[in-house]
Amino acid sequence: MYHCNVCFYFVGERRELLEVLKKAEPLEHFAHDFVTSPEPSELLIKRADVILADLQVENAEALLRILLYYKKEEAQLILLADKEQTQFLMEQDLSAVTDIWPMPLSEEEMRFRFLRWQQTNKMSKDYWQTQNYLDTTINSVPHMIWYKDKTGAHMKVNDFFCKTVNKTMEQIEGRGHYYIWDLTPDDYAKGEFICMESEFEVMDKRETCIFDEDVKISDEMRKLQTYKSPLFDLDGSVMGTVGIALDVTDLLMYQEMLIKNANTDALTGLSNRRYAYEFVDQLEDNYITIFGIDLDNFKSVNDIYGHQEGDHALILTAQVLQECMPENLIVRNGGDEFMVIMLGEHTKEEIEEKRVMIETKLDEAFGKSANLQEISASVGAAYTDKGKGYFDKLVAEADALMYSQKEGKKRR
Repeated sequence: MYHCNVCFYFVGERRELLEVLKKAEPLEHFAHDFVTSPEPSELLIKRADVILADLQVENAEALLRILLYYKKEEAQLILLADKEQTQFLMEQDLSAVTDIWPMPLSEEEMRFRFLRWQQTNKMSKDYWQTQNYLDTTINSVPHMIWYKDKTGAHMKVNDFFCKTVNKTMEQIEGRGHYYIWDLTPDDYAKGEFICMESEFEVMDKRETCIFDEDVKISDEMRKLQTYKSPLFDLDGSVMGTVGIALDVTDLLMYQEMLIKNANTDALTGLSNRRYAYEFVDQLEDNYITIFGIDLDNFKSVNDIYGHQEGDHALILTAQVLQECMPENLIVRNGGDEFMVIMLGEHTKEEIEEKRVMIETKLDEAFGKSANLQEISASVGAAYTDKGKGYFDKLVAEADALMYSQKEGKKRR
């Protein structure tokens, strides 16, 4: 994908050497531009990407100093030197020299050396491109990405990781979980490279694993879903792990909110009928008591005082039921109908006592409100020791008893 135009600058009299190089075809993604001068040119030196200097001149040492002084830092310097000059060069600082080609070289040897230089140069550019791909990709991902060695030291992380832990790349590299996440000794007393259990599992299984992990970020515990994979060395052994962490805290809270909204009556805050069936489906206890509750004369309150007072009556009913039956599931079935689910083994006398208590408490609460004094509660109760399979029958039985009470009140 990349395109690289290489400017070659040949310094020296023997242009036949340059002609050999000019005949060589550029490799893929490369283009060549050749310039030359018999004496070093400051302008051409500064422009060049690769300088080929023929040191078979009178003052080779001065030429070398000029080239090293003016060349770009990233420019490559190849020296063409005979055997005597090579001995002289070995006494110099050659850290900025790319290569030394011993002269004389045949045309075939020149082509071979130039091809090897091209291949090496292309390899470095391919590496740059691959590194650029990797860095751009991981730094554009809004999730934490890290690479660890076998001891848990972080060897590379992405920008989002740095932002999350509020540390620079330089501060993170080579450090472990304990330092990076600012954990106190009281939080973890196992040393710096801790929380390695999941990494050990990945390295042991030699395959990608998914984990749900809790991590302290600043002063808040966050829930992360992490994907961790083994990194393999040249010999096939595991040399570390790579991990990607998705912060799912807000998503889980949103899911919990949706579930809660789906299972909760918006007006009273009680569980709804849908949740009641889910609750019973999860039961292991066979002993279930149902109290069915209906408000008498509720419609008349709505008609006379408006729906605001009707809502007040429903909210008051929920509050009373929560106060008098706090250990039980309280449900608003809909409208002015409620249900209480009580678990555990109880006698008929205990159930009747509870039923009367619920009815009495509700009637007392309505009697204290000026606009709700016409309302009363009818409560029916049904009990089974046959388990959740009898739940629908139990609800119907409690409702039948509740409506029977309601009719009895009307007759009275």
